[in-house]
Amino acid sequence: MSEKFMIKEIREGLHIIKNYKNRWEEFVEVSNKIKSFEFHNIIFVARGSSDNAATWGKYYMESHLNIPVSLCAPSLFTIYKLPPNLKSSLVIAISQSGESDDICEVVRKANEQGALTIGITNNPQGKLAQIAQINIFLNSGVERSVAATKTYLSQLVSIYFLTNSIIGRSALEEFDKILNAMEDIQKREEEIKEKVKPYKYMEHCAILGRGFNLSTALETALKLKETSYIIAQAYSSADFMHGPLALASEGFPVFFFVPKGESMEHSLEVLGTLKEKRSDIFIFTNEAELTKEYEGIYIDCDVPEYVTPIPFIYPAQIFAYYLAEIKGRDPDNPRNIRKVTITR
Repeated sequence: MSEKFMIKEIREGLHIIKNYKNRWEEFVEVSNKIKSFEFHNIIFVARGSSDNAATWGKYYMESHLNIPVSLCAPSLFTIYKLPPNLKSSLVIAISQSGESDDICEVVRKANEQGALTIGITNNPQGKLAQIAQINIFLNSGVERSVAATKTYLSQLVSIYFLTNSIIGRSALEEFDKILNAMEDIQKREEEIKEKVKPYKYMEHCAILGRGFNLSTALETALKLKETSYIIAQAYSSADFMHGPLALASEGFPVFFFVPKGESMEHSLEVLGTLKEKRSDIFIFTNEAELTKEYEGIYIDCDVPEYVTPIPFIYPAQIFAYYLAEIKGRDPDNPRNIRKVTITR
């Protein structure tokens, strides 16, 4: 049986983001254009996986640039015709296809209002690339699988390089650590495939992440929904401890992204509660000691918590692919959806 495009593209993702090391000057040029524009806030506009990348972008840019960063509600522009004033805003639109009508409508309106607009897209010929004032291309090649994997990685890395170029921080040494960790994960693909097997009959689960890794939880949940038709609900682990904690029961699957760093103390408290409830806990972590107590995948990456969403999503993508395979699904062509979704 020939391999699916999805797993091929997951593997390609690592090679694609390696090329970003040769694109630093390109991002410096973009940041110089941005610095010449006086802006007081940043607004991301995106849908689907791109919106999950934007969620990390909000946390990462807000914490490094010290200005408010928000996620746009496109329907205010397209359905309700009640758009906010985006003058003096930096508007970053993310669209793999560059063809989403609602995303492009926000960019058009932002241009009219006096915002500076940036398009992050994999399609240089798309509508977004034609109307954004500045473009950052993902250079990821054609993505044939409906489920976005390599383009999602490229979106994260584009935000990473853009942010660091704005603040004048060379992050190449840190980026090398991320790449090394992902290379290690790629070599352990069979290990991840084995860890998937107990979840063959899983129909529902919760996926948790805190702060910077809320985006990782959201994107992993989306991949499980798209490729295995699982009712996978993502939560901030802080929000989960409110009403959703009622879901935690014996055998209930909970996947949890647990990086070393500032959120660890809180995460350990949540893990303790889940253990008391006898939930089926599976962690993704760069803290080796935790894998002695909980089932999961160790990511050998000693980097600040704020960049862990880049290496952490990689084993989650592999996990999602092999879960679809063991369930007999076709992750390249999920039911009811297509590669380019047109919304207004």
